[in-house]
Amino acid sequence: MGVLRGALFIVGGAIGAGFITGAELIRFFGSDGFLFPLLCSCIFFCALLLLFLRLGKKHGGYAGVLSMFGRGAALLRGCFLLSAFFSSAGMLAGLDALLEGLSPLPSVLGLVVSCLFLRKGTDGIAGLNLFLVPLLLLFVFLHAGNIVLSYPSARPIRWGWLLYAGMNAFLLAPVLMDAGAKMRHPLLSSFLAAGIVFAAGVCILGSICREGANAIGAEMPFLKVAAGSVFFLAVACAILTSLVSSLYIPFSACNALGGKKKIAAKAIVLLAAFLLSRIGLKGIVGGLYPLIGGAGLFFSALCIFYDNLFKKHHERVHSRREDAEDKGRTHHEVKLEHLPAVHDEIAEPRP
Repeated sequence: MGVLRGALFIVGGAIGAGFITGAELIRFFGSDGFLFPLLCSCIFFCALLLLFLRLGKKHGGYAGVLSMFGRGAALLRGCFLLSAFFSSAGMLAGLDALLEGLSPLPSVLGLVVSCLFLRKGTDGIAGLNLFLVPLLLLFVFLHAGNIVLSYPSARPIRWGWLLYAGMNAFLLAPVLMDAGAKMRHPLLSSFLAAGIVFAAGVCILGSICREGANAIGAEMPFLKVAAGSVFFLAVACAILTSLVSSLYIPFSACNALGGKKKIAAKAIVLLAAFLLSRIGLKGIVGGLYPLIGGAGLFFSALCIFYDNLFKKHHERVHSRREDAEDKGRTHHEVKLEHLPAVHDEIAEPRP
């Protein structure tokens, strides 16, 4: 995966319904002086991208990274599954909000298309993003026009720039870890992806501020700027790219099952995401996304600790055995297979 393909792979997962409509951007960055917080968020987002790509390459993907947490891996896996459901529900709610008269047909079609691309795993996601993301960016830049960097109306949530970076990184983490081994230039791809997200975010927020309070208070603020059928098509494509990335981990877990169990598990995943989407886009973005952001920051700190500080301390403890006279006093790993070993010979006394 080259630099451009890797960058588009990342951007496709970050630009979803909340981003392209401006709903989550207004929620996390507000409208009054958003430029500097957005810049800080994208820089931190780039650092988290590099972290997860490096961990995936080092430990052999998502499953390998979780394995270093031992018994805690099951809990983390559950957190990722819940976050994937929340994100998928947000994308499906966005699809239905686009065409309210046809709901729930748009979300059902979105799930069907996602299933088709997920059959090829990360390669399917990369192929979809390589085709759709350039079209999305072209749409955003063409409709931006004159932008305004400040409008005193909507205020962001506290530490919104930090939570936004953590949210996007956490939602992308499993896909990034599995793609880490395939990405030849992770540093350049991460820089380019963060730069694209920053430029697109400035265009969307600046255009919303130009329209004023009427756009800022709308459920889809950018719709007031780029009205028309082209907007609905662009939002649908953006939703699709993020929806495929969000469903990647639940589907990967289902693939571990065999035969009819795998099909039944995938059906349950799709049904659960669909039912959760009935909350609506605004409720999911405002209530659930900040929680995912906090989870992303916590998981990032946990990865850094386990992969560096904890591992080095663990190796230091084991290395003491080599210099000790009585190795029984040091830290040993005792496994179950060691217990049944019994010496069945009778000891003979020495002369």
